[in-house]
Amino acid sequence: MRRPAPPLFLAIFGLVLVTLLVSQLVAAGLLVLVRPPGPQALSLPAVAQEVSGAPVKLRQVELARAPTRAQTPNEARLAADVAARLGLSADAVHLSLARMQRDRYIMVDLGTAAAPDVQPMLVGDFTLAVRGTDGRWRAYSLRGEGVFDTVEKRYVLLFLLGALVMLPVAWWVARVLAKPFGQIATTARRVGQDPATPVAIVAAPLEARLASEALAVMAKRLAAHLAERTAMVGALAHDFRTPLTRLAFRVEALPAEVAGPMMGDVRELDEMVSATLAYVRGVSLVGEKQRIELASLVETVAEEVGGPIAFGRCDPVLVDGDPVALKRLFANLLRNAVTYGERASVTIQKRDSMAVVEIADRGPGLPRADLVRVFEPFFRAEPSRNRNRGGMGLGMPIAAAVARAHGGSVTLRNLEPRGLRARVRLPLAAAGPAMPRPAAAGDARRPALSS
Repeated sequence: MRRPAPPLFLAIFGLVLVTLLVSQLVAAGLLVLVRPPGPQALSLPAVAQEVSGAPVKLRQVELARAPTRAQTPNEARLAADVAARLGLSADAVHLSLARMQRDRYIMVDLGTAAAPDVQPMLVGDFTLAVRGTDGRWRAYSLRGEGVFDTVEKRYVLLFLLGALVMLPVAWWVARVLAKPFGQIATTARRVGQDPATPVAIVAAPLEARLASEALAVMAKRLAAHLAERTAMVGALAHDFRTPLTRLAFRVEALPAEVAGPMMGDVRELDEMVSATLAYVRGVSLVGEKQRIELASLVETVAEEVGGPIAFGRCDPVLVDGDPVALKRLFANLLRNAVTYGERASVTIQKRDSMAVVEIADRGPGLPRADLVRVFEPFFRAEPSRNRNRGGMGLGMPIAAAVARAHGGSVTLRNLEPRGLRARVRLPLAAAGPAMPRPAAAGDARRPALSS
């Protein structure tokens, strides 16, 4: 038995703890591996010797202009001492202790107990600017005391190294935690397209598993509700047939001038009942799916529908579907295009993981608000697409229901300057052994539109 995943709260809490632990280990490693050196100190004679010769402990930088910051009394006194040792005037040396030392220095006894020699010493970060005989200013500072000198660079390097080590782990943990929610979102989209879609319970942390279980229960209830409603509509439509038949017999016994209009109404009611039963079959009876070559199936349907239908680009694409239901889908779309749009043109293309079938006509199109409403049962657009031309308002709902049952969709869009395009998107067949397809589809020939 598979061990259940821990709650999401514990998983996130554990990730935070691991992150804190790694950061503390990195900090401890920095303290152990990169110990900061003790402060450097130079006496004034040593500073003068470095400036007058080849600097070893000091770093020399050429300055573009003379220092402008006013010296404090301590800085001025120490600068004058260095200038005297270099044989320069006091205004040729400028000392700055403001950055790190805050105008402080130390006094160190460099002599012996018998002959003490207490001298001021410069410690840590300081800047000494000296004007040379050529009039140029040069700045001197201790090596290794800059903001990003050796020790600091090591700290930054080890910190970045620790972050690089932790980044893949954090990425992997985040992906593991987010994966079940992505699966739930994908399943929810499929349930929105087809409530009968089976919902698998994801093996995930407690919260995600509970959400998956709730989604599965919701999908079952929704599918049961839709099936019950569809069955009820089908039963009512079927039961209407009996009184309609009796009414038709009674109307026939009436005088012709009265029976004619009444019989027209009876026939219209019978057509509505037949359309309702066809709609129920279209949305509920999607049979066993087979491997189908889509172009052949659409061409076969075009031959059965008849009329001016032209085929453009037709990529060879395979889909898994119920051939009877798919024929009903494309028959409705092609019949609408020929009936209301003068002629139809068909293209079949493969885009990413979907097969896209586009059926365009040259009719007047639809008002923008009706591009979505035509998928509502019994909705008829006015004035061109109406009952006088045979429409009952169920062709597009049946097409949309069949597409959803196959994990796809049907959308409509007006064309410029005129015309309407229906786009059907169906998932491509999954990789694997080919399923048998209808024999009629393989014998179809592509019809051409005569000019």
